[in-house]
Amino acid sequence: MSEAQRHVLVVGGESNALERVAPMLRRAEFNVHTVDPSPQLLDLVLSTAFELMVVGFPLTGMSMDDLLEAVRDEGSACRDTGLLLLAEPELLDDAQALVDLGVNRAISADWADARLWQAVVDLLQIAPRVYMRVLLHADVDLTLDRNRALYRTVNISSSGALLQGSDEVPMGSSFDFLFRLPGGGLIEGTAEVVRHTNPLREGIEGIGTRFVGFREESEERLGDYLERQYPFGRRT
Repeated sequence: MSEAQRHVLVVGGESNALERVAPMLRRAEFNVHTVDPSPQLLDLVLSTAFELMVVGFPLTGMSMDDLLEAVRDEGSACRDTGLLLLAEPELLDDAQALVDLGVNRAISADWADARLWQAVVDLLQIAPRVYMRVLLHADVDLTLDRNRALYRTVNISSSGALLQGSDEVPMGSSFDFLFRLPGGGLIEGTAEVVRHTNPLREGIEGIGTRFVGFREESEERLGDYLERQYPFGRRT
């Protein structure tokens, strides 16, 4: 890497999956800090900025809620840090329920190295999410029928959005979308469904989506809006 070393915090380094992640990061010239879950971890994330956090799930020795609260606290040095949960396969659904509640992404510990590394790379490019309540029109292709659905955005970033709505769309489905930014500016493009919400834990019924492509100047328009809304600016 051409820039100064970037710092990654790996929490719970005894699992096989986490032990696979650390060497990958070191080979990419990241400075890797491995710690066990403990109350001292909360002081660390509040006071020390990291480029990325990779956390084994489930946590032992401390509460995941306490960790997320410390990471996303307004005064935390890690408020803007990407947080990846590396979950035991049988607990992946529980881990994914924490996405958009402070976690950026949750993946299975049994993924192949290439997929695991891609998840890390994706997170290092993710932008902070901005809460925005606007109506979003989606054209979803379900088998042979085309379903025109109306969702409400919960939060949005340059990489995707959390949408509230009752239409059940299968994981991996692609759809065209259109919405208007507050104050004007039309955003159009294509997205795909990457998760379903857990209404009991998240309080909303809907889908998590990843933007696949934008039309015309929509991507630049959205980026300009997010940069104005988020005090730390864009992440690159």
